Amino acid sequence: MNFAIGQRWLSSQQPELGLGIVADVQLRQITIYFPITQEDKLYSVDSSPLIRLLLEKGDTGLDVNAREFCVIDTLDTNGLIQYLVDYQDGSDHQVLTETQLSHHTQINQPEDRLFTLQLDKYNWFDARLHAFNARFAHQQSPLLGLAGARVNLIEHQIHIANQVGNRFAPRVLLADEVGLGKTIEAAMIMQKQRLSGRASRMLIIVPESLIHQWLVEMHRRVNMQCAVFDAPRVNALLEDGMNPFDAEQIVLISIDTLVAHPTINDWAVQSSWDLIVVDEAHHLQWSQTAVSTEYEIVEQLTQTTPGVLLLTATPDQLGHESHFARLRLLDPARFADFETYETEQSHYTELATLTDALLVEAQSLALVGDITGQDAVISAPLQQQILTIYPDMDSIEFATMSHQDIINDLIDRHGTGRMFFRNTRHSIQGLNERVLHPVPFVFPEEWDDVDCPTEQLCFRHELPALVISWLEEDPRVQWLLDYLDNTDSKTLLICRSQVTVLQLAEFIKQQTGRHLPVFHEKMSIIERDRAAHYFADPDSNTPLLLCSEIGSEGRNFQFAQHLILFDLPLHPDLLEQRIGRLDRIGQSQVVNIHVPYFTGSAHERLFNIYHLGLNSFNETCAIGAKVFDTLADDIDTYITAEQEPEGLIEKITDLAAQYNLERQQGRDKLLELSASGKGTVEPLLEALNDPEQVQSVERFMQLICDALGIAYIVNDAHSFILQPTDQLAHTLSSLPEDGLSITYRRDIATAREELSFISWDHPFVHDAIDIITSEVNGKASLGFMNNSALPAGAFFVECLYILQANSDNTSGNNPYLTQTPVLIQIDSQGNSMKNVSVAMTKVDRKMGQKLVPALAQPIKLVLTKADELAAKRVKPVKKAAIDFVNRQLGDEIIRLQQLQKVNPSISDVEIEQMQATLNQALKRIKEATLYLDAVRVVINNPRNK
Repeated sequence: MNFAIGQRWLSSQQPELGLGIVADVQLRQITIYFPITQEDKLYSVDSSPLIRLLLEKGDTGLDVNAREFCVIDTLDTNGLIQYLVDYQDGSDHQVLTETQLSHHTQINQPEDRLFTLQLDKYNWFDARLHAFNARFAHQQSPLLGLAGARVNLIEHQIHIANQVGNRFAPRVLLADEVGLGKTIEAAMIMQKQRLSGRASRMLIIVPESLIHQWLVEMHRRVNMQCAVFDAPRVNALLEDGMNPFDAEQIVLISIDTLVAHPTINDWAVQSSWDLIVVDEAHHLQWSQTAVSTEYEIVEQLTQTTPGVLLLTATPDQLGHESHFARLRLLDPARFADFETYETEQSHYTELATLTDALLVEAQSLALVGDITGQDAVISAPLQQQILTIYPDMDSIEFATMSHQDIINDLIDRHGTGRMFFRNTRHSIQGLNERVLHPVPFVFPEEWDDVDCPTEQLCFRHELPALVISWLEEDPRVQWLLDYLDNTDSKTLLICRSQVTVLQLAEFIKQQTGRHLPVFHEKMSIIERDRAAHYFADPDSNTPLLLCSEIGSEGRNFQFAQHLILFDLPLHPDLLEQRIGRLDRIGQSQVVNIHVPYFTGSAHERLFNIYHLGLNSFNETCAIGAKVFDTLADDIDTYITAEQEPEGLIEKITDLAAQYNLERQQGRDKLLELSASGKGTVEPLLEALNDPEQVQSVERFMQLICDALGIAYIVNDAHSFILQPTDQLAHTLSSLPEDGLSITYRRDIATAREELSFISWDHPFVHDAIDIITSEVNGKASLGFMNNSALPAGAFFVECLYILQANSDNTSGNNPYLTQTPVLIQIDSQGNSMKNVSVAMTKVDRKMGQKLVPALAQPIKLVLTKADELAAKRVKPVKKAAIDFVNRQLGDEIIRLQQLQKVNPSISDVEIEQMQATLNQALKRIKEATLYLDAVRVVINNPRNK
C-alpha cells in the first residue's frame, strides 16, 4: 500500500466512520483522520483494514457541500487524485481534489465492495435473495392485504375486500346489514390499497363516539396506524406553517370536528387524499330541498378524492332520496336524477329471476354424470331468454362461458352492482337465534293526570313533571332491580336519553350499592372506552351497562347475550341497530331481547307494530323503514291515539311480507349475488387456508432473525418471542425493546390478542425486508464449498440482479413490476448454472484478502458474462409483466367499453383513467432498469483431498 497525505481511505472493519483522510505517514504506521467522528486512528502500513477510494470515469458522487457530480476524467498528482467532474446543477468541467469528497462516502456497488475486500458473511447473500424474492411474491400475490387480517375468514368479507381492494380508485357503498362486518371489510380494503401502492394517503371520517374503536380496530385487525386529529392537534400542527393534514398519511377524524370547525374542514379539503372512508354514512342527509352540513362536507371531499368508501348498515333509514344521494356522492354523473333512479329499480326482479334460472340449471347439470356447473353449456331456451331481455348479449360466446360467467356478466351490467355491496343476514350462515322476552306492566296510576305531548307518549319517564318521582313509580325500574338480583349474565340496557341513563344508574346505586358503568354522548371518548372495557372485563363483576341511544351505533358487544330495551325507538332501523350491537358475527349464543312495556299505552302499540307487524325482534327487518313510509299516517294515528285504524297490524304484516319478497327476488337477490362471492371466492379462501402460507413466512422469519441479530425463542407450541440482542445493528419500529410475542396461526391470533399475527402483510416482515435490501450487508461475500470432485480453487459466482420499475406513488410500489430478483449462477469457465445449492462454510478475513486478489481477473470475466446472461433473462420477465398488465388492465378496458354500451354507470372518465394507467404501467415496464445488487463467490476448498 502506498500512502500520501490527503488521500481518502475507508475502514473495511468500521465503514460507519465514513471516508477518512491520511493525516500522517510514518515508516510503519499511518494516521487517518475521520471527519464524521472527528477522531484520529493509527493503522499499520503493512496490514491495515483500509480501502482506497478511487473513482473512475462515469462514477457519480458528492462533494463536501453535498453537490452531486459525475466523473469525466482523473489525474494522479504525486499520489493525490484530481477529478474532472460535471456537476448536476450545470457546472461543467470543474476540478475536484479528492480531499474535497464528501466524508459520508461509502462503497456500495457489489463489484467495488468485492474487490476492495469489504466482504460480509456468506449467509447475508441468502438473506438478500430471500428478502427480494419474498417482496416480489408478496406484491404479486392475490392474498396481498388479506393474509394478515386478524379476522376469521368469512366468505363475503374476503370477497368484498378482494374485489374492492383490487380496484383503482374504488368508489363504493358498503351496506351489509348490522353485524356482518363492514368495518373489517373497509380495513382490509384499505390495507390492500395501501400495500399495493394504489392508495397511500387516507382520511377516515366517523362519529365522535367511534373514534377510539376505529383506532383500535385498524391497529388490531390490519396493523394500520392512524393519526387521530381533533381541534387541539390541528392547531398545534398549524404552528409549523403547513397544512396540518399533510403531516400524516392516514388520518382519523370525527365528522363532529369537521362540522364544528369549518377552518379544519377547509384544511382537510385542501390536502390531497387517495381514499376517504365515511362510517355511519346514513347520517349524511340529503333531499331535493334540503342538504345537511355533514353531507356538504363529505361531498366536497369526494369531488377531489379518487377513492371513496361509504359505510352504512341502514342505507334506506332516511328514505330512498338519502340512499340515492349517497350513490350520488360516489358517481354524480351516473346518479344525477332521482326520478330516473327510481325507475331503474323496477327492473331488478326480472334480472334476479334470470340469474336464479341460470343457477338452477347449473346445479341440475352438475348432478348429471361427470359434467360440472363450470363445464356445462347454457341451454338453448335459456340463451334465448337472455337475448330477449338483453339483445346486447348477442356477442357473447355461450359455448365458452359457464353459467357463473354469465351471472357475473349480468350482475356487472346491473347499475349499482359495481358500487353497492350489501349482504343480508338471510344469506349468511352461522348467525344465532333471537329470543324475545316481553315484560308487560300496568300503566302507573300516578301518571294518568300528567299532561304528555304527542311526541313523548312512548317516553313519559322523560317528562319534566316526572323527573323526581318516576323512578319510584315506574314498575320497569323495580323489575330491573329484580333482574340484577337474579342474573350474572352480561346485559346491555339501551334507552333513548342520557338523562334516563344517569337517573337509572344513580337510583340503582342508592338502592343496591352497585356502581354500574354508563355510556352516553356527554362522556369523552376516553370515558366511554373505559366504561365499555370495564363492562367487557369478565373479572369486573359488572352485569349491566346502561347506554343511551349513542350506544346503538358502531359499538360491538357480542360478548353479551342479553339486551334490555328500556324504551323503544320510533324508527325501525334504530331498533335494528340496537339489536345489532349483540346480534352480529362473533356472537356465540342466543340473543335474548327483554322488552318491558306498559299495556294499553302508546308504548305497547309501538311494541305491537315491531313484534306483531314487522317481527323485528325475532328476525332482521330490512323493510321496516319502507313500511313506515308507506303507512306513516296510519301508524302515527295508531301510536298517538287509543283507537287502531282498522286492520293496521294485518296491513303492516302483509306489506312487510310483500316488500321482503320483492327485495329477495329483486335488489337484495342481485346484491347478494354480487356481494356474497359465492362461486368466485372459494379459491381465495383455499389459498388463505393453505398451510404453506404459514410455513413460508415462518421459514423466512427464522432466516431474517438470524441475519439481523434477533433471538427467535419458542414460547409454546404455537407462539414465539422475538427478542433484540446485542448483535442487532438496526432499529426496527415494529420490534419493541422488550421483544415481540408472535404467532403464525390465525385461530391463535384471534383468540389471544397479546400475540402479534405474523404474515407477509405484517409491518415487522416489511421492516426486516427493507433493512436487508437497503443496507450494504450481503452485497459482496465469499463462501467455501467442499466438493472433492472439483479441484481446489475452482469457483462459481452468484449474481443477484434486480429489475426495477419506477412508480409514481409515495410507497414506491409498482403493482405490475415490483422489484424483480434475477439470480445468475455461473462457473469459472463462464457456463451458466441453474438452481445450484451447496453447503458453505465461512472464509475468514485474512484468507479472503488473499483469495480475492488472486482470483480477481477470472472473477471480472465471469461478472461480464453474468451481465450478458442477466440482460437476456429479463426479456421474458418484462414480457410476462407486460402480459400481466394487459390481462389486468387491457382486458378490463375492453370489458368496460363493452359494458358502457348498456350500462351508464361506466363513465368515459373511468375508461380513460384505466387506459392512462395501462399506458403508464407499460411505459414503466419498458423503462425498467437492471442493476447488480449482490455478488457471492463460492470457492472450492475440499477438506478430504
